[in-house]
Amino acid sequence: MNKIRQEITPFEKEIILYQQTKFEINQGQYQAIICCFQIVASLMEILRIAQNEKREKPGALNCDLYSKENFLLKYPMDDSFNQKIIKLYPEDFVLVNKLMIDVWGIEYGVGMTIPRNVYFNQQGVPSLNVNLLRQSVYLNVFHPQRGVLQVDEDCIIKNWIYLLFLAIKNEFEINLEQIRLWKHKHFQADYAIKQLQKHQGYFNGEILNENLTVGTYDADLIIIDIQINGKWQYDQLDRKISCSEDFKHVYDKASKGCGKFICDRNYCKSNPIFSQIGFDKTSLQQYLIEQFKQDTIDWTTVCWNQIIELKPIQQLQEDIIVTLSELSNFPNSFGASFILSFNNCYDVINYKNSNPELNLSAIQQVNDALETKTLRQWVDNLVSNYKQNIYFVRAIILIMHFKCFYDLLYSEENRIIEVFLILSKEHKELLSNYLIVLPDEYFIRYTQTIIEVLGIFLNQQSMKHIPLLKKTEIQFVQSMLELLQVFYNSNKIHKRLNLTRFQIAEIAKLYPKYGNQLEYIQLDSYIKQDLERQYFTFCQYPWVIPLEFKSEILAIDSKINQKSQFESSLMLYQPFLQLMIDRNDVVTSALVSLSRKDINLKAQLQVVFQAEQGIDQGGLAREFFSLLTQKLFDQNFGMFVPKNNNSILWFNKHNMEMPIKYELIGTILGLALYNQVCLDLQFPEVIFKKLMNEPTCLEDLKELDLEVYKGLNALAEYEQDNIEEAFALNFTISEAIRDKIVNVELLPNGTKITVTQQNKHEYIRLCTNYYLNESIEIPFNSFKKGFWRVVEGNGIKLFSGSELQQLIVGQKHLNLKELENSTEYDGFDYNSEYIKQFWTFLQTLNEEQQKRFLFFCTGSDRIPIGGLKSLKFLIQKHGDNSEQLPSAHTCFNVFLLPQYDSIDKMIMKLQIALQNCEGFGLM
Repeated sequence: MNKIRQEITPFEKEIILYQQTKFEINQGQYQAIICCFQIVASLMEILRIAQNEKREKPGALNCDLYSKENFLLKYPMDDSFNQKIIKLYPEDFVLVNKLMIDVWGIEYGVGMTIPRNVYFNQQGVPSLNVNLLRQSVYLNVFHPQRGVLQVDEDCIIKNWIYLLFLAIKNEFEINLEQIRLWKHKHFQADYAIKQLQKHQGYFNGEILNENLTVGTYDADLIIIDIQINGKWQYDQLDRKISCSEDFKHVYDKASKGCGKFICDRNYCKSNPIFSQIGFDKTSLQQYLIEQFKQDTIDWTTVCWNQIIELKPIQQLQEDIIVTLSELSNFPNSFGASFILSFNNCYDVINYKNSNPELNLSAIQQVNDALETKTLRQWVDNLVSNYKQNIYFVRAIILIMHFKCFYDLLYSEENRIIEVFLILSKEHKELLSNYLIVLPDEYFIRYTQTIIEVLGIFLNQQSMKHIPLLKKTEIQFVQSMLELLQVFYNSNKIHKRLNLTRFQIAEIAKLYPKYGNQLEYIQLDSYIKQDLERQYFTFCQYPWVIPLEFKSEILAIDSKINQKSQFESSLMLYQPFLQLMIDRNDVVTSALVSLSRKDINLKAQLQVVFQAEQGIDQGGLAREFFSLLTQKLFDQNFGMFVPKNNNSILWFNKHNMEMPIKYELIGTILGLALYNQVCLDLQFPEVIFKKLMNEPTCLEDLKELDLEVYKGLNALAEYEQDNIEEAFALNFTISEAIRDKIVNVELLPNGTKITVTQQNKHEYIRLCTNYYLNESIEIPFNSFKKGFWRVVEGNGIKLFSGSELQQLIVGQKHLNLKELENSTEYDGFDYNSEYIKQFWTFLQTLNEEQQKRFLFFCTGSDRIPIGGLKSLKFLIQKHGDNSEQLPSAHTCFNVFLLPQYDSIDKMIMKLQIALQNCEGFGLM
């Protein structure tokens, strides 16, 4: 036997401490520590390091940390001000606890960490540079240099000047006397430097106040001015000269443009808004003179562009790939290319037109010659020059029409997904509309590929010790989900895939343990904007979460709400929702119980039947729901009427019952959902959509009234000019009310408004709205009010109307094999012939009889989300051979089966029990 290893390695100790840190972060307790990125990188890959492999000691945390930026100077390491101005890189920091700091101190020595405040954005991602500013600067010692210096934005300029003084003096070894800092006034940085060089040290600027902070000025460039031998390098330019140059620049841009296809800056002829004013030369000069006199020009918005941009192309040229490669550096021009209806006017590209007007034949010719490598370069160029406008959105839909885009989705280097984290909601909606014209083959293929790539990635993450640890990995997942959401929203507009096809099964498998709890914590933190605890939640995209996993989150939410209500109501209300029910008058006793002032609908439900003994462990509640719904939905009760060949029930708008009874039904639905009980309801899906505030549409009428739906659909598809003669409709609806035909006007004087080709869609909309909303407004609003009296919290917001229907009603079809495979036994052996014959007999029953067995054992014939495998079902031996029938403890899903002396006798007793069962078993 090998000797048990007692000591743990430093690597293992770091893993343990890091896990402890993650736990503390989830509890809202942590200390933010900045540490060297080499340590972080090692920690991320720690499981890949061999036990005997020596990790290289990281260098000290200083301004020599890796960065691609051009940092001009090295601040003195031992200066106290430098401790606030340490250069960082996106992966240079991680949240660790005090114990981890001590371990690193022992292992690598002191000076490895610097405490610093870490701020989080709304997505729960730590800020890139913490509280530091990367400031562009210009310095001329021996030769001019432009670069970046790191500085605390709250640092007093006087202190920063002192640090700069020491750094310049040490690095250049010059006899430096003083330093002052300048900010140019009007010109953009490039122009300001040109002005400074043109006028030999004179330029239009101002000296920074040494008593203010660096962040106060928000400068795109700070010019460092040094004094040697009593002489400063720079001075203020003559006011007349500076004003003249300011005016000349603005006039040149306003009269000639900047060379871009579309410029989004002010006072530029290439800006569509400015050019629409239509100035002639004289009026333009006079207009600008007035702007200068009144000092109304906002110089931060003035165009300073110097790049001459290629124009869009509409017709193919000989070297179209080469031309498009050059054009990809200009997203506006690229996006405005290949317009189908182009007539030397780009007005067709506007936000009101959801059709991108693509020249598909030209795109196909590009497809014939395009390679993945080239398309990747186009994407890189477009993203590098990204501008958030309609032209970039159109560029994306063009890219998606190139078939090589499919290959990019599998590539780790696909920069197009970066954009979806910053693309505005308006532009995502526009892109979803644009996707309608994407061929079905492409749409389905791209969607499936995105889901597949995410599934593979999440599966790989689930095998790691700490899933989704790196910020970059979280950003990748979120970017892909934002891209997928655009396809999902487009699919809702023009359905090509069942919405369940967007679900990603691997989400439920991401976390090795307690995934539903961890996801709930993230959801709760996201809702509360607790950015210290929240880093990412799939609940931001609920349509990708498998329904069973989502229902687990809802169950946690319900239990937490019940626990909270229990703790807060001990002194005020009853800790349980206890209902006293009279079997002879279930409806009235339920109304009385649920109308009490001290009632706590969020508390855990307990049902007591009058004059009966027994403690409710779930079975009595299920029986109560069953009895109540049978009564309330009985057609003789009159609250609901059968529709669509008796396949569904609908609100009876002519019912004379008090609205409070509809409110009771809504409350019952809410209580059932809150207490995880499925109900036997024949409601159409549209009722659940309306509960979740989803808009209704013509398709929802199909389940309610197929004949009306067919008629309206035929009207919608009719394109001939004789619609008035063919349909002879006006804006009214005829209804039978108590054996009388009544005309309902959809518009004022609707009898006089004929339905025509021009107004038929408005007629269809009004009819749909009347049948689904307006006609049942009073009873439905009472019903909805009762539902939302009970249901609240974060979990319910994750569900669509269709999913809510499955939660409340359960799944439609029963799979008894699932129940057999998940059943546990007490006193029986699963492999015994007796048990095998028991299941064989149940399999011979039809579905209705199998549901009767389920009802007998559990008190409900509804199949919960997740199927019968999610039921905790036990078959317990109940004595040896006897004449007693099988029975059940419905509260605990326990089936009591005696050991009869023959299989035939067992089957006979089962048949008798199932034929005569009323209520919940015989126990």
